Amino acid sequence: MPTDASRSRTRAVAFALRAVAWSLGLFGLLRLDWVEVHGVLPITQLQGRLASRLCGTPALPIETTLACSGADAVALCLGVVLAYPATWRMRLAGAGGGVALILGLNTLRIGTLGRAVASPAWFETLHVYLWPAVLTLAIAGYVFAWMRAADRRRGVGAAPALPLSQAAPVAVRGPARATRRFVILTAALLLVFIAASPIYLENARVLVVAAFIARAAAAALRLIGVEASAAANVLWTPRGGFLVTQECISTPLIPVYLAAVLAYSRTWRQRVLGLAATAPLFVGLGIARLLVVALPAALVGSPTFLVHAFYQLLLAAVVVCVAAAWRHGVGGTALRRALLAMLLGSVLVHWLGPPYTQAVAWAAQLLGSAAPIVAASAPLDDPQGAIAALPAFQVGLYMALIVAAFGAIGWRRFLAGLALLALTQVAALPVLHVVATHSHFTLHVRDVRAWAVVGPLLAIATVANVDWRLHRATPVATALGGGARD
Repeated sequence: MPTDASRSRTRAVAFALRAVAWSLGLFGLLRLDWVEVHGVLPITQLQGRLASRLCGTPALPIETTLACSGADAVALCLGVVLAYPATWRMRLAGAGGGVALILGLNTLRIGTLGRAVASPAWFETLHVYLWPAVLTLAIAGYVFAWMRAADRRRGVGAAPALPLSQAAPVAVRGPARATRRFVILTAALLLVFIAASPIYLENARVLVVAAFIARAAAAALRLIGVEASAAANVLWTPRGGFLVTQECISTPLIPVYLAAVLAYSRTWRQRVLGLAATAPLFVGLGIARLLVVALPAALVGSPTFLVHAFYQLLLAAVVVCVAAAWRHGVGGTALRRALLAMLLGSVLVHWLGPPYTQAVAWAAQLLGSAAPIVAASAPLDDPQGAIAALPAFQVGLYMALIVAAFGAIGWRRFLAGLALLALTQVAALPVLHVVATHSHFTLHVRDVRAWAVVGPLLAIATVANVDWRLHRATPVATALGGGARD
């Protein structure tokens, strides 16, 4: 007989699959020539006219094309809303609100881009960095708020009243508040970081810091017996030259670190020390990033790839350590779990990564991709190899998180999370190919590396959410030791 846990698990997996299917279906529908000509294009042109009335005439003539329509964001938002288990009246209301929100924000986007077109730096910042981040956060916030409203309408999550003798103890809310504060600060500081990119990406003082990092890395390499020298901001080694630019040292981990310091520091002294350590910490990480060229060629075939992926790998290691500490507490058990998880994840990527990537590429081709992601002639712009390494990296991180935080979770839940992750990879590649072909949109490598870490976390959250819902729905069983297995 099916249990509450199995039913919750089935519903979670079914919702994820429905959301992907709805999003892909709507994306394909909106890409049909007839729909684009008779539906999407007229709405896009209407947005352009409204943007001119709201924000004024553009500084220079601009053309509002299908690439400005926001149709992809509409397909993603509607796919999640229509797949959520709610009444159709609630789904249609949520879909209408989501379309109105996206079209409204997209109209403001077109208007602000028209006003900023005379300044290439500001236009690039708004078009490539700021507005995509604002749209993503707005859609995510709207969808989650609508889900909570739909759950309240259905009465989901309301536990029955219990006698005081049976009531579960009240959880400490301090860590939860700190975590919410961390999430909010991270989002806000990332927006500031992206908006300020024209300032630090072209700043001569930041370039001086980059040159210092190159010289310090050369000195460190010479200390360990590697022939190295630095000229300006270029590090020269027997394995080639490595250019250190402002973009190399301005990692998005900086706002994440600042948010953690502000959210989790308990005293002003800790905050001041944490903030003061920002510059030395990331300068040191910039130097360590270049030291990977000292690794032997038998161990690392391409030091350039490791240099580019350094912060992605570092963030993944931090996430695994945090997951182990969250599950097992700060101590030797968490450390051993984290080290074992990273070792197993690395072995999995090394041995099974290439065939798994080929399988994902083959499945993506069946969905309409013109070429596998590992082909040199692939239309996707991937100069650093971030897209080609994405499938194997995500599976390795998924396995590491399972080992670090969950241990034996049951093979069905493990396979369900793995299948969900693989489905997002297979579905994303044809979508990226179509977008690159029709709109000439180039996905920023920073976005790819961010999704490489976020994707496995979402799959893990889907698995963990089953236990979380069960614990909330059955506090008596939990208190008596009869809760779900870890």
